[in-house]
Amino acid sequence: MNKDPYLASAEQFVLYLAELQSTLDPESYELLLRILKGTNEALVHRGVELDIPLSPRERELFTPEFGDRLRKLLDHLNPNCDCPDAESEYLRQEVEAIARASGMTAQ
Repeated sequence: MNKDPYLASAEQFVLYLAELQSTLDPESYELLLRILKGTNEALVHRGVELDIPLSPRERELFTPEFGDRLRKLLDHLNPNCDCPDAESEYLRQEVEAIARASGMTAQ
């Protein structure tokens, strides 16, 4: 029997989040959780822009590698499909906005 794609996606999200907790330094992990909280708020209140002000230290922590890990984590919020949907595109744009706010260019 095929597993529900949303359930499989949620499981992958949880597994990758646990991996990040064990591999990121505490400051970076705390930043990750703050960004996830802001992303969740933006998803709950659709149409509201995601605005997560970053301190100078948080901008230092938001390296290209951190951005890649965040992108990979958020990719798990949507099950794979043949075509990207609006929520997937929204998440991609939000990660890029966070990257720009941190001073790095989005890839």
